[in-house]
Amino acid sequence: MVFGGFFGGSLVGVAGFYRHEGIKMSHKGVLWGMYLKPEARGSGLAPILVERLLEYASKEVEQVQLTVVASNPRAIRFYERMGFVAYGLEKEALKDKDAYFDEILMVKFLSREQ
Repeated sequence: MVFGGFFGGSLVGVAGFYRHEGIKMSHKGVLWGMYLKPEARGSGLAPILVERLLEYASKEVEQVQLTVVASNPRAIRFYERMGFVAYGLEKEALKDKDAYFDEILMVKFLSREQ
């Protein structure tokens, strides 16, 4: 599922969600591909996108996981405000040419009443 945010008829933000497959993993989902165009940042659209995604996810899973680049404190603070907590660090999770980037693993536990 991909959620889109629009201003004036133009797509300016997206956030994706998928549920893990398999009987032992299907209680977990992933928020992926969160992106806002620069002109939409700080507009209040990001929390709306994540709230809608979590609303949808709460009908599907018990928890939502995500990863965020450790060198992006603004994104980390945003996800913390949205109720996500860090539970791990993946060293050198991403590589761009010769540069490595660590990722923080985060989770938000949703209502277990499903």
